[in-house]
Amino acid sequence: MTTTVGTSTGGAVAGRKGRPRDERIDADITSAALQVLADGGFDRFSVEAVAVRAGVAKTTVYRRFPNREELIITALERLNDDLPSAPPRGSVRDQLVEVLDAIRRRTPQSAKGRILMHAVGEGAREPALAALVHDRVLAPRRQLIRAIIEGGVASGELRPDLDPDVVIPILVGPMLYLGMWRMCEAVNSVSVEDAVDLIMTGLTRANGS
Repeated sequence: MTTTVGTSTGGAVAGRKGRPRDERIDADITSAALQVLADGGFDRFSVEAVAVRAGVAKTTVYRRFPNREELIITALERLNDDLPSAPPRGSVRDQLVEVLDAIRRRTPQSAKGRILMHAVGEGAREPALAALVHDRVLAPRRQLIRAIIEGGVASGELRPDLDPDVVIPILVGPMLYLGMWRMCEAVNSVSVEDAVDLIMTGLTRANGS
């Protein structure tokens, strides 16, 4: 797949003038696009397959999305539908548990998990694809965790010398491992709370103590 996404605006184009936009059809198309991505990856993604899955004509898809790249971009943004607009309430520890638990629950068998697995594999040979998935899917989640860390530093709950860019992979990495290997009893017995509590000892300890 050759992914030309660098200059895209990242949203669906407006409908044909004079015709009201049916948002239900938009939702059906982008939901179908996510399923096609999950089933076959980015290389095998086609507008024709999306139209069949959504139960609409191919021309209906193209009236809303001018090309397959625009459709992929808009569909990927649907993966953020469950992303909170602001950090949850509570202590830094409780906020991290809530956000990281959502990452752990994203199993490789789920549509979101399968799409990300395709992106990892295909992104190795398609840097533009990797950048697209990072910018549209991963970056908003990184920003949410960054806001929690920065809020904790500001409130004094976390040590003041933390670099969020170092902390984020330390927090997210274990969740990906726990989610990917959750079928193993030894892994499944580890709770998000236990992992966060252990990591928090480093996030709250001052230098030299």
